[in-house]
Amino acid sequence: MLRAAECLTEAERVLNQVLDGVAPDQWRIRVPPLPDGPDPARPTTLDALVRHHVRVNASLPDLLAGREPEGTAELADLTDLEHRQDLPALAREVSDKACAAAAAVADPARPTGDGGLPAEELLWRRAVGTAFTAHEVSVHRGSVNPLTEELARALWEHTEPEAARWRELGLFGEPLTPVPADVSWRDRFLMLAGRDPHPLWDR
Repeated sequence: MLRAAECLTEAERVLNQVLDGVAPDQWRIRVPPLPDGPDPARPTTLDALVRHHVRVNASLPDLLAGREPEGTAELADLTDLEHRQDLPALAREVSDKACAAAAAVADPARPTGDGGLPAEELLWRRAVGTAFTAHEVSVHRGSVNPLTEELARALWEHTEPEAARWRELGLFGEPLTPVPADVSWRDRFLMLAGRDPHPLWDR
């Protein structure tokens, strides 16, 4: 399995675990803008963020097969998505299909339905975006940074040499500095990406 696919699968596992812990009254909590969120310029609710993530994941099998998404609705007619209330179960169901498609990618350079973007690059972008989503959902519902050290280190090692390119893509912000020498890989990765590892500590 491509390393990018492994990281996406782990990021999805972490996000699904986080979603299982969201209480019914927390879905209206607002989180900061995410680069691949429903509105990259404005905060959004957990509910809207997760529904958007489901749509994005539903498109991945088609994209990796070199096709434009066919209505992003391979799983179930996602026109019904706005009415689904079982969001953690739905997210996991769609995630499983997306991760299976990612695991099946053998050629990292294979053009995808995302404008011909190489499959490996698409998977890295999805892994990073999913890690950001898992982090923001978790900390803004009052929990801790959920990323594993292994996942965070892998993402840092892949993105750090080309951090400027990730900023040009709009997926990273300006890095947060200084980075303490003994900081965890979780915090190191998020600070590289310009995201606050502990946004609620001083509130």
